[in-house]
Amino acid sequence: MNVLIKKVVFASGLALAGLGLPSFSAAQAPAAQAVAPGAIFPAVVATIDGQPVPGRELEVLIRRELARIGSPEWKDLREDYRDQLTVAAITSVLNSRLLYQKAVAEGIGATDDEVQAEMDRIARNYASDAEMNNDLARQMLDRDLLRENLRQTITIAKYMEAAVSGSVTVTQEELAKYYTAHPSEFAHPDIVRTSHILIRAGGSPEQDTLARQRAEGLLARAKKGEDFAKLAREHSADESAATGGDLGYATKSVLNSKYADVAFALGVGEYGLAETPSGYHVIKVTDKKAEGVATLEEATPQLTEMLRSQKEQAELEKLIQQLREGAKIEILISGRQTRD
Repeated sequence: MNVLIKKVVFASGLALAGLGLPSFSAAQAPAAQAVAPGAIFPAVVATIDGQPVPGRELEVLIRRELARIGSPEWKDLREDYRDQLTVAAITSVLNSRLLYQKAVAEGIGATDDEVQAEMDRIARNYASDAEMNNDLARQMLDRDLLRENLRQTITIAKYMEAAVSGSVTVTQEELAKYYTAHPSEFAHPDIVRTSHILIRAGGSPEQDTLARQRAEGLLARAKKGEDFAKLAREHSADESAATGGDLGYATKSVLNSKYADVAFALGVGEYGLAETPSGYHVIKVTDKKAEGVATLEEATPQLTEMLRSQKEQAELEKLIQQLREGAKIEILISGRQTRD
C-alpha cells in the first residue's frame, strides 16, 4: 500500500507541474473567520460544488512544510513565498478532495485492515506512543484524525490504481527505443544494489539504545537465514518496506556516506549495520556491478518504472483536469489574505 500512497502524494501536487489552478477570488465567504487564535487561514477557504473546504486542511499542510524549515512564523515569511505555499497547499487539498469524491462515487473504499496496517507502519517510526502523539500534535493531528486521513488517502490510492496505473503499459519496443536514443544514461560507475530495514532512533539516548538493539536483533535474524524481505515488510520504517526493503542500484555518491561505506564493503549476499541521521539500517547487498554500461536487459526494470511513471503522470493530469472541469470550484483566499 505504501507505493500507492506515494502516488497520492504525487497527484496532490500536480498544479506545481503545470496543471491549471482556478484563479483566487478577491471575495471572502461570510464564514471566513479564523478558527482559533494564531490560525493562518479562515474557517472556509474554498468550496467545491457548494461544499465548504475548511481552512484547517490547509493549515495542516502548511504547518508541516514550515516544520521542515525550522518552523518560522508565517508573518515573517516573504509575501511571494507565502503565496507559493498557499497555492501549493490549496491545490493539494482540492485535488485530493476531487479524487476522493470520485473514488467514493465509484464504490471504492479502504478497509479497516488496510488503515490499521498503515497506522502500524507509521507507529514504527517512533520509539514510543508519547513521541508519536507529540509529533502528531505538532502537525495539528491526533490518532483519530490520522486514521481518517489514512482512510481517505488509501481510498484515493486504490482508485488511482484502478483508473490510471492499471491502464498503463510499457512495451518492449518503447524500452528499446529509449535505450538506443539515450546511451549516456546507462553508463555507470561502480554500483551496488541493496535492501534495508530502517529502524528510526528516538530523541533520547535511551531511545537510541533501544533502536540500535532492535536493529542488531534484526541483523542477527537475517544472518541466521530469515527471509529479509519479510523482515523488512514487518519492521522497516522506510517506505521501501512495501517492496521488501529493496532500494535498487545506487552509486556511492548518491547514498549516505555511512550507508555507502558499509554497503560497498560487503560482498553480495552479506549483511551489515549502518547508522545515519535517519536511524539504523540493517543492510543486505543483493548485487554489485563494476563501472560500465548497463545492457538493455539490466536496465529494463528501472527503465520500465521510469517510462511507466511518465505515462501515469500524463494520465493523472488528464484525470484531475477532467474532475476540475466537472466541478464548480471557488477559492476564497489568497496568500495575501491569510492572517499575519
